[in-house]
Amino acid sequence: MGTNIRIRRGAKKDLPASAPSGMPLWCEDAQELYIGTGNGLKKIETPDADTLDGYHASTFLKSTNQFVIASGSSTGTTTYVYPPSGYTMSNLVAFIPSIRTIHYNGDVDYNDSMYCYWSKESSRIKITCYNTEQRANPQANWLAVWRK
Repeated sequence: MGTNIRIRRGAKKDLPASAPSGMPLWCEDAQELYIGTGNGLKKIETPDADTLDGYHASTFLKSTNQFVIASGSSTGTTTYVYPPSGYTMSNLVAFIPSIRTIHYNGDVDYNDSMYCYWSKESSRIKITCYNTEQRANPQANWLAVWRK
């Protein structure tokens, strides 16, 4: 036989100041979950794909100047991306390169290669984008996240 768990629910304005320890409380209008501690309430944070270190990235970016998110595109087999003003390579949190455009020439078959990768150098990021059948310079997109 299953166990029924009752969750107190309602509007956030009606949330009590405290609840018995372990009692779940759901705010239907705010979509927030709280747990009673016996002498108060604790909000249960639910990190998701839009969080960094438990903070919603969009909220955190608006309230501080610690993060810089930069993106761009470039043309050429080799491209360099430099840290923004006031940041160094040690502030790099994430980097993603991707192929934007490859111009083919000749027969594309079993013996051809295509790649896009990056490496972290002491003062910059190096992006290499290439294919063995290129007739013009390739193009790459990139996204970098810097944090102080």
